[in-house]
Amino acid sequence: MKIKIFFLLLMLLNSICYAEQRPLWELGVGLGSLYNQHYLGADQSSVFVLPLPYFIYRGKVLSADRSGIKGIIFDSEKLDLRIGLGGSLPVNSKDSDAREGMADLDLLAEIGPTLQYQLYKNDKYLLRADFPVRAAFTLGDKFLRHQGWTTNPRLHLDTKMKHWLVTTTLGVVYSDSRYHGYIYNVEGSDVRGNRPFYKAESGFTGSRFSIGAKRRAGPYFYGVNLRYYNLSGAANANSPLIKSSDYLGVSLYIARILGESKNQVAN
Repeated sequence: MKIKIFFLLLMLLNSICYAEQRPLWELGVGLGSLYNQHYLGADQSSVFVLPLPYFIYRGKVLSADRSGIKGIIFDSEKLDLRIGLGGSLPVNSKDSDAREGMADLDLLAEIGPTLQYQLYKNDKYLLRADFPVRAAFTLGDKFLRHQGWTTNPRLHLDTKMKHWLVTTTLGVVYSDSRYHGYIYNVEGSDVRGNRPFYKAESGFTGSRFSIGAKRRAGPYFYGVNLRYYNLSGAANANSPLIKSSDYLGVSLYIARILGESKNQVAN
């Protein structure tokens, strides 16, 4: 349970505002709220509201922010190779009409390398191309059971707007049959009149767009993020568990920073 909560916190945390010199670490407390549809293709949603720790660390080899814990494998002026975490939230099938009577979806943790290539940078903009590849593992009854692979090649744009940093991403998601199957498979024991047998395929998962804004105001930090997926043309569009081709997730975060390092690091 503690590990589940840890990964849930990582998915709700937002990173700090943009600056040329920033503290090596910051520590505080906050409150986060997340609205999201149950899974990609679901037509029902949930809302989470949690008190959250606020912790940022900007080491040369290891860093921690809203995206999770990242290890830097290779770092150059234009090209970086990092290890990062991601994942998706659990789903109680009792709360999902489409999954009624099926096994719950556990918290899914993802880990893997991300290749980042800087395309353009000036005082206001940073544009790069990201190429992540991640392995997925469940954090439930079948603890750390491998559930396939996923990748989300995308363009990433950071824009400084006065006191705000606005981050926009646009890309596509591809996953293998095991990753898709964890969400979209319908086994023989789960077949119902309106839910036929289905075996998921590998391939296109969907298109992904996100936009977020964050700022630091004195000892306070504010952040908001919106994520949108479109499943038109998805490899598993025929799964009876896909009820909507649109997916929306929104997260909000506010924190009070209680302490920070006197040591400063370059952006």
